[in-house]
Amino acid sequence: MTRGSPAGGVILTALILVMSATMAAAIPPTLHTVSVEGRRPAATFSAPRSDFATVYFSSKPDRATNGRFLDENVKDVRSLTTSEIQTGLWMDASTIDPGAYWVMLLASPDFRQCWIVDDAAYDPACADGFSNQVTMVVPKPRTKFTTSTTASAFLDHVDVKLTARPLGEKVRYRVCYRNTRRVRRCVNGVLAGHNWDADTSDTLSVRSRNLPRVTTFTWLVAGRQVASRRVRVR
Repeated sequence: MTRGSPAGGVILTALILVMSATMAAAIPPTLHTVSVEGRRPAATFSAPRSDFATVYFSSKPDRATNGRFLDENVKDVRSLTTSEIQTGLWMDASTIDPGAYWVMLLASPDFRQCWIVDDAAYDPACADGFSNQVTMVVPKPRTKFTTSTTASAFLDHVDVKLTARPLGEKVRYRVCYRNTRRVRRCVNGVLAGHNWDADTSDTLSVRSRNLPRVTTFTWLVAGRQVASRRVRVR
């Protein structure tokens, strides 16, 4: 029989069908609880006699015909250790970004324990396949804002800096002040915010020629005042 012959295809298809039928006899794993502590996900589950398990986090519950979450919606994947699988307890060492997630567990049976040679099938007491879905919400951490200023009489401007800790999203802000005529003026800026485990900063420059010698600068994020500072500009 040559490689790629119709007979070879029939045999391969038959093997796949047999393997699918024997694996279908196993029970699916079960996710009991999913929780979040300090943006670190944790779960309790049961995956009897499995030797491999992976946790999937998806932004939507939609699944393909093979049971997997749609690839474009998968936001994170975590592999479990042998001891975590055996105890049914897991807490991630890493944090996950804020948001709403659908969580699902994929487990594979331990071939040495679960394959029944005489029956050519997996022991139905062994876990295999995808679990149920459990929803999880990771709240945004509280962002703290700090400010600093640097006045330069020679260059006729004052730099006003805003720092956010932590920030993982783009945020627009304003810095407002009054000129020597007491007219309110504002300049606009953007905090890039790429990482919820890190800080981000942005600096704006304001011409100091038409400012009072001591000027009060006010920082507003989403229309809310987050800081205010009196600055000697010259």
